[in-house]
This record gives sequence, structure tokens and C-alpha cells, in this order.
Amino acid sequence: MRVDSIALKNMARRPSKSFFIVLGIMLAVGAIVTMYTAVNSMHMEFADRFDEIGANIMVVPKTQEFTLSYGGVSIRGSSDLTYLVNDDVVRINTIPNSDNIATVAPKLLAPLDVMGRKLVVVGVDFPQELALKPWWDYQGNTPRGVMDVLLGADTARILGLAPGDPLVIAGEEFRVTGVLHPQGSEEDGLIFMQLLAVQRLAGLEDKLSLIEVAAYCTTCPIEEIVADINDAIHYAQATALGEAVQARAQVVDSFTNFTYAVAAVVFFIGSMLVLVTMIGSVKERTREIGIFRALGFRQSSIMEIFLTEALVLGVIGGILGYGAGVLAARILAPVIAGIEVAVEPNPILGGSTIILAIALSLLASAYPAVKAAKLDPVEAMRHI
Repeated sequence: MRVDSIALKNMARRPSKSFFIVLGIMLAVGAIVTMYTAVNSMHMEFADRFDEIGANIMVVPKTQEFTLSYGGVSIRGSSDLTYLVNDDVVRINTIPNSDNIATVAPKLLAPLDVMGRKLVVVGVDFPQELALKPWWDYQGNTPRGVMDVLLGADTARILGLAPGDPLVIAGEEFRVTGVLHPQGSEEDGLIFMQLLAVQRLAGLEDKLSLIEVAAYCTTCPIEEIVADINDAIHYAQATALGEAVQARAQVVDSFTNFTYAVAAVVFFIGSMLVLVTMIGSVKERTREIGIFRALGFRQSSIMEIFLTEALVLGVIGGILGYGAGVLAARILAPVIAGIEVAVEPNPILGGSTIILAIALSLLASAYPAVKAAKLDPVEAMRHI
């Protein structure tokens, strides 16, 4: 009789034992699949969400003198050395790590006469600025033209303006296209205009006060990007906003470490379940082993029977564990993350899971198989 046939018949005769072994393998590899799939999917989703948080690199001139404030950076323009230039945007977009950059948003801050008041006006590239700050919510329309203005909530209240109203800045009439809802920040007291218009009104053509850069910080080398920018613009100082970068990294890293720890515990429990079940199976099959030895089966053949059973059960447990893991990830990932997370099947992970399940099953069965093979034939025959 062939060894593989004996192994298959043994499994059929003991469905409860086979069930517990498959269950242990499912628990072990299923936990790993669940955590790995959930973490990877959440990493990708978090990366997209983190891109929406805003800038994580600030670029300012090295010799800057400070009086005006924006985004935690104070600005004063007193000489050519205190400004960046428009071409610096191109330089940032062509650094070696430019593929990791999501948004480059240049700005010019200038105090201008606004309806008889000296107010801070921020010149921006609206498409880039709106991409950098997708959380902006405003009443009115999206500013697009050179004459369009976006007001902060406090500025609109003080000036008594609403979307569609005219606004005179430095003697020229512009149109309020939108009013930001309260942001709870200094942006509430600012006026946002097209960059070229502010440069012209302030007499600072081609000049920039600062450049905000948003990088894919969950996957990119932030420090390398900062170094690249400093190399490309020798008169500028690029600085990673440490709090933003660290907060984003810590969220993902903490969750990753926790899930891997849980997966390791479940994997250990599953392994022990397989080991204990296989040891119990050897004790129950002492009579059977004695018959095999009496019929002339060698130790290697006895081991082969047990390991064949482990191989088959490992394949079954791996397939079921992968399916259960993906299903669990689809359920748990959105609950844990608090956001919608897309979890897709991964054929490579599926194949790796089956290999892992086979390895687990064989390793957990190795000791019981050796113990069965070394069973004293005379002792075993007493059970016949």
C-alpha cells in the first residue's frame, strides 16, 4: 500500500483531528494574512489621506528678516536677498526626488492697502494652493481669474464683504469670488489673490516669500528631498515640518507594530494547536504504528505517513487561512482605520500563505513524526 494512500485514509478516519489541525493552521496563517493585508491597505489609504493634510516641507530664504506671519513662518521683505524667485518652483519640481513630490505651492506675502486698511495679502497659485488644502471649505465660487479674490472669514466680516462684492486693493478693483469658512487659524484674517497680481501690486515681480511643498511622506525620504531642495536653491533653507512628518509616521508605525504583535501571538497559538493535536494523534495511533512496524515498515516510512498528512492539511489550511484572512481584513480594516479601505486579493500573498502554512504544518509535525518513527516495535505490538 502506498504511503500517501495510508495518509489520506488516516485523515478520513479521524476527521475531528484533521479539523483541529486545519483550524490551527487557519488561525496561524489567517492572522498573518489579516494583519498584513489590513496594514498594507491602510498604509496606501493613509498615504492618500496624508497627502491631503498639507505641506510637510517649508522653503524660505536663508537671509530672511521676519515681521509678517503665515503658516508659522514670519515674512518681511526688505531686499532682494529676502526673496525666492518664480524659477525656484521649477528647480524644486526637477530635483532627483521630484517623483515623491505631490504639490509645490509658491506664496508672496505683502502688506497692501485694502479699502483704507493695511492688511496682509497672500499671492498664491490657486490650483496648487487648493490642491494643497483640500479641506478648505468656502462660500461662493472657486477663484480662477487674475482679478478673483478669496477672503478669510474674519477679513470678510471686518470688511463687510460677501461673494460677488467688489474689493479695492492698492487702488484697483477686484472681485470677491469666495469667503472661507472659519479655519481657526491665521488664514481667517488673510486675503488670497493670484500670485501674479500681488507681485505686480507690491512691485515685487518674480519674487516669492516662501514655497510650501507637500510630499508623499508615508513612502518618501523626506530628509533626502529637503537636501535636494537645499542643493538646488543655495540661497534657500528647506525644512521638514517635523511634527507633521512624525505624527503621520507614528500613526502608521504604532498600528503596524501592534498588529504584528497580535499576529505573532495568534501564530504561536495556532502552531501550538497543531503540535498538540499531532502529538495526541501519535499516542492514539500506537496500535496502528505497531502493525506497520510488524509488516516491515521502516522508520522513514512511518515519518513519511505523518509528514504527508501534515503536507495535505497544510495546503488545505493555507487556502482556507488566506481566504479567511482577506475576508477578515475587509471587515476589520475600515473599522480600525475609521475610513473606507479597499482590500484587494493578492495572488503573490496567496501563494506565500500556502507555502507558510505547509512549512508550519511540517515543522509542527516533525517532532511527533520522529517520535512515532522511533516507537519501539515490541512496545507498539502490545497494543495490537
